[in-house]
Amino acid sequence: MGVKVSSFISKFYIGSGIPKSVLALYSNRIIQQVAGGLLGLFLPIFLFEKFQSIKTVLFFYLASYSIYILIAPFGARLASKIGFKKALTLSVFGGTIYYTCLNFIDINLLIFSIIGLMALNFDRMFYWVPYHSGFVKFTDKKTRGRTLAVLISLVSIITIFLPVISGFAISNYGFNFLFIFVILIYISSMIPFFFIPRIDEFYSFSYWQTWKILLHKRDRRILFTYMSDGAESIIGTVIWPIFIFEVLKGNYQAVGLISSLIILFTILLRLIMGKYTDKFNKKKLLHYGTVLYSAGWLIKMFVKTGFHIFIASTYHNFASIAMRMPYDALMYEKAADAGHYVDEYSVLREMSLNLGRVFIIGVILILFNYFNLQYTFIFAAIAALFINLI
Repeated sequence: MGVKVSSFISKFYIGSGIPKSVLALYSNRIIQQVAGGLLGLFLPIFLFEKFQSIKTVLFFYLASYSIYILIAPFGARLASKIGFKKALTLSVFGGTIYYTCLNFIDINLLIFSIIGLMALNFDRMFYWVPYHSGFVKFTDKKTRGRTLAVLISLVSIITIFLPVISGFAISNYGFNFLFIFVILIYISSMIPFFFIPRIDEFYSFSYWQTWKILLHKRDRRILFTYMSDGAESIIGTVIWPIFIFEVLKGNYQAVGLISSLIILFTILLRLIMGKYTDKFNKKKLLHYGTVLYSAGWLIKMFVKTGFHIFIASTYHNFASIAMRMPYDALMYEKAADAGHYVDEYSVLREMSLNLGRVFIIGVILILFNYFNLQYTFIFAAIAALFINLI
């Protein structure tokens, strides 16, 4: 019944059914995002409680993204040799070990942090390039925006109640209880990979050639666009959760409830924007979206209560949809335009994203003793505007 309803919605909204290969590939994303959604905002908070310092949390993420920058080209070459489909399957083991290490981090904070970071980057280097290459191959340019809107909205519907469930579970049973479910769900995410077609791509750049192309002045727009995206995202995924946790005075259930309400209010908006993404000029939509989104970060600077968090985040999610739907569609179009170099483009994108994350974390660490936490939102607001360079 659920499959028939999904098929009806996709045909009505997109104009044709979503290809089975896309559904299989995105089923993996759904399962992994359910696992990640159970932690969601709570993961940076978990690390903050374990490390007892925001600066140490930032160093953790700095190490994480720095490692990925260095190994991304090597991972793409290795993935193309063993086959992208096998690489995707192997990546799940890395993510599983990562969550397992977090579960046992109290035994030895340093050792399990290091092992966890290595496992996480094993996951990344075998996952993201094959995933993006597969998505480009399996989707149609004419309906890619609407396809993304349907799939992302489907994830949102599934994950509406996850923050509430997580907040309740953490408050009553602790993080270890939650990690068990996250690990079991994450392991199951490899099942859809058995139903996707073979992805034939060969990563042709050498390690140093990748770096030369990444830093070449001809490709500065690509570099700065994705660096800006990465810089903005790290403030949204690390700083903002810790900030609202402090505003709500450590109330896990309040954090979960507000997060669920925000997700609920943004699903319809995403579907509307997906439709407009395919009908209108994506660059113009992106321009307006980035301005609205940048303003959202400035609004968040003045948040002081749970109600403020709800209002500011609902607006910001709307602005995020207005920005990200055309942005993501343009990103996949540019990857598709790369032809046989789609995996090379994906590697350059991944490295640029993480360079941006490393850069902004470095800036925050340098200025941390001189500014309050919410002033980092100014950096996110500025970075969001540079996403227009795509």
